[in-house]
Amino acid sequence: MKQYFIILLIFMSCSGNQAFAKVNLDHNKLANEFVSALNSKDLKQIEGFVVNNFSPDALTRWDGAGKDRYVGYSMNQAIFHGELDPISTELDNSNNRIRHISKVYSKNTDMQHEMVILFNNEQQRSITGWYLNAAPQSAEVETSLTESQFTAEIKAYSDKLAKNEVFSGTILLAKGNKVLFTAAHGLASRRYDVKNNLNTMFQIGSMNKMFTSVAILQLIETGKISLDDSLTKFIDRNLLGKGDFNKIRISHLLSHTSGIGNMDGFNEVQNKVRSLKDIRHLYRSIETTFEPGSQWRYSNTGMILLGQIIEEVTGNSYFDHINEHVYQKANMQNSGSFDLDVPVKNTARNYWYSVETGKITENLMYQSVKGGPAGGGYSTVGDLHKFALAMQTGKLLNTQLSNEALTAKPELNAPNWGYGFSVRGSKGNQVVGHNGAHLGMTARLNMYQDKGYILVVLGNYQSSSWPIVAKVEQLVNQL
Repeated sequence: MKQYFIILLIFMSCSGNQAFAKVNLDHNKLANEFVSALNSKDLKQIEGFVVNNFSPDALTRWDGAGKDRYVGYSMNQAIFHGELDPISTELDNSNNRIRHISKVYSKNTDMQHEMVILFNNEQQRSITGWYLNAAPQSAEVETSLTESQFTAEIKAYSDKLAKNEVFSGTILLAKGNKVLFTAAHGLASRRYDVKNNLNTMFQIGSMNKMFTSVAILQLIETGKISLDDSLTKFIDRNLLGKGDFNKIRISHLLSHTSGIGNMDGFNEVQNKVRSLKDIRHLYRSIETTFEPGSQWRYSNTGMILLGQIIEEVTGNSYFDHINEHVYQKANMQNSGSFDLDVPVKNTARNYWYSVETGKITENLMYQSVKGGPAGGGYSTVGDLHKFALAMQTGKLLNTQLSNEALTAKPELNAPNWGYGFSVRGSKGNQVVGHNGAHLGMTARLNMYQDKGYILVVLGNYQSSSWPIVAKVEQLVNQL
């Protein structure tokens, strides 16, 4: 599904980087040349670097779209950061891979980032991919912050990002049910100069997966299904492709350990998909890729099948069921999966730099007409705060199942994943939630379980949300 293009870029890998460099390729020189190309913010210069230095496998990846995707990702990063200033570098040759890792300072975000370039063992056209993640530097002296200082730091930082024109969206920071800070910056519509406000509904990408998972766990709570039930108990085996689908349990689907691969053909019909019945014919393309429970691999298709199970068990449409059993129970009055060609009031458009147009462009032509079980819905910072509280206070699930959802599943080889929720952090600072990303939009819900804070950030311009999230995670350690 195209809405996960940015997530795919961050986690890209290459089959050609299995051996170490045999002779002395100057990785530092090549990395510096790449930074110079990015700092130029010149499309021709960036495209020239990608074409001349990225491997043939990388350029033909994604059914031949590799070159355009890498150029597009690189150009968007260049515009977003304004200028990257290298701080330090190292070459990592561990685990049969070659990675050039730089610490770089981003002018627009006023934050340190980690830039990773992946190499194969060739001497020419050796780059197999790259990504850039926020990695703010820890304070040399860990001074404690008061809650008011913490809040003031986030406000000042969000104002700075908005002034630098790299944050467009909304933010909510709370301690339990007490809202500490909210902000709205940027435009919901650049076409009509409509400003974002706290009730603006933003696309939330993959965060729909939380709602799908909660609905499944509610059916488990009422005894209509169980975690050990097989996928094929609810979905006819003849609808599916190659593989032993009988081994896949509900618990595997919820934890992304099912082994289910991608579903082919969705992009070709996405502008017509308004219900799950519109894609049932595509299920035949789904194949299994590994033994269920033996490893973790994020699966959009697995979540779509969970949505199908909801329909099979309840007899209701997925959308009606989520509205009644998740949104209404959590009092989320401004959330839903809307048809993009219907004028829903107070919804934000998403913006990114398009190589095709050469301008900041709406992503309307690059997504499905309606969201679904795996992503693409809309919500507000206020509604997602309500959802987090509902998960924590038993409005949606009983205590046992809430804990199951929000607890990692190492026994299923999912050490950083619960049932529909990511589980990160360390002892005493566990962070549970989900993110969403697509061309021009980023979203994150973080529940700081041990410290009691809830953060919601919704952005509608390039990578807007990520620096805010990184800054909060940096500062929350000082509370």
